[in-house]
Amino acid sequence: MGDKTVELVVMVAGMSVQLSNRTDPVWIERLQQKPRSPRAARVQKLLRAFEASQWLEPDDIRNRQFNDLSGLLAHAQKTIPHYAQTLGHIDAGDTKSLKAGRWLDLPVLKRATVNDLGDGLLSQNVPKSHGDLDPIYTSGTTGRPVRVVRTRLALDYWSAFTNRDHIWHNRNIGGKLAVIRSSDKGFALYPDGARHAAWGSRDGVFQTGPSISLNVGTQISDIAEWITRHDPDYLLTMPNIITRLAPWCLEHGIRFPALKEILAISEVCGEMQGQMCQEAWQVPLHSNYSSREVGYMALQCPVNDHYHVQSEGILLEVLDDDDNPCLPGEKGRVVVTTTQNYAMPLIRYEVGDYAEAGDFCNCGRGLPVLKRILGREQDILVLPNGEQGWTLLGSPDVRDFMNMAPIVQYQFAHVASENIEVRLVTRRALSEEEEQNITAWVQKKFGWPFIIKFVYVNELARTRAGKFRDFVVEFTPAPNG
Repeated sequence: MGDKTVELVVMVAGMSVQLSNRTDPVWIERLQQKPRSPRAARVQKLLRAFEASQWLEPDDIRNRQFNDLSGLLAHAQKTIPHYAQTLGHIDAGDTKSLKAGRWLDLPVLKRATVNDLGDGLLSQNVPKSHGDLDPIYTSGTTGRPVRVVRTRLALDYWSAFTNRDHIWHNRNIGGKLAVIRSSDKGFALYPDGARHAAWGSRDGVFQTGPSISLNVGTQISDIAEWITRHDPDYLLTMPNIITRLAPWCLEHGIRFPALKEILAISEVCGEMQGQMCQEAWQVPLHSNYSSREVGYMALQCPVNDHYHVQSEGILLEVLDDDDNPCLPGEKGRVVVTTTQNYAMPLIRYEVGDYAEAGDFCNCGRGLPVLKRILGREQDILVLPNGEQGWTLLGSPDVRDFMNMAPIVQYQFAHVASENIEVRLVTRRALSEEEEQNITAWVQKKFGWPFIIKFVYVNELARTRAGKFRDFVVEFTPAPNG
């Protein structure tokens, strides 16, 4: 696991906690400064604990997780009738048995079940020490929004993971942050956008510089002008914005002099977007893996491109079709347990995503690894013979596709068993030869001689939340394929 040298020791909850000398001194100073509020004090305490826990050996991290899970399971059995019925046969206090495999006997909680039960998943006796309750709704990208109730403690963990991401990537939070993420009607409209005194709320954990916001519905040319005018240090936005903005800026010679890093959110982010950021603005791109109902699941490693599971707040499993844990390099369904939310705990909740399990990281952190986030279930390509596969459109060969013609934006739609629509925004009409080359590329990439139809549009639609899907399935495959 690497050298565990440390420089500083602070006291957290009466215990000696070590701060790694691999953390920038500026952040070490922030972690020890006087809290700005009671909430800041709580989150800073968590962050100091996280500074030590990330360097533990994997088995030590696993032991801590199952201690948390034992308490959560006992609470759920006593205070939530659904879990009393479905999990009552499990001995919550037998941590050793749970870790050894008894945990896998617990049923997977489906999204539809969460919807159907509603407040039936709410605890009837939330510990007062966990604070006030806060309901939240997902954006409903799978077609069925989910309502989850969280505690103040769960929100403190959310904030701690947000700040851990800043620490890992050594961001200068005193700089200016530009945010393009909201699709709310009438909010942060061009040309002014919206201005804020801080990166988050005014009573945030640490003092930050200002932030500015712009609606995701803004035209790319106006987005480029807005960023140029405000010259931010950091940009937080969706991959579909990056995919359109980078080529525009390259074509028009637009640079963002102060920009240090781009943070991608809300959608699956691939290698291609990272290459675009380097080519257009010479800055790195980092992303994380989260959902509104669960919170942060994984943060991108500061040394490598893969993701570290945030084990202090969740247990994340990657399961195959038979509900067996996937080995490193295998792909499967993401199933998550929220260990800190005692108001409405989601125990073995199937998020609706697929990921590839990874091996342990050479950065020295003992936190589990996700090699890749693959996307949602409806993004799976089902071939006419019934085989399933991943389009993996963020992979480098998409650059070859983009270079075949003056393509601004693309979307592939599987509209029938043998039919793919290639929906394109282009700078000019494509030639017959260009269409033939694209047809051959799609058939090779998707592994089947699909019938290809070209559809040309001025703009490709995004979801109500402003997200964009570059591959969509618009029919129901027959059971036999």
